[in-house]
Amino acid sequence: MSAEDKKETQADEQVPELEVGDQVKHPKWGVGSVLFKSGSGDLAKVVVVFPEEGQKKLLVKKARLKKVQ
Repeated sequence: MSAEDKKETQADEQVPELEVGDQVKHPKWGVGSVLFKSGSGDLAKVVVVFPEEGQKKLLVKKARLKKVQ
């Protein structure tokens, strides 16, 4: 396995499974609520409402979101 493959595998493991209503934390925008979800796996997208930033449409794979417990 190449170093690039390892990076992709690690990134895939860190993608949270999100559902409508979940609270998430974004490194720049803080804590928000998942308002809408579409797609699954690498193509999963969400609309998150952040108190200070409003609604953001995000590709879950790239958004660096962490689910707040």
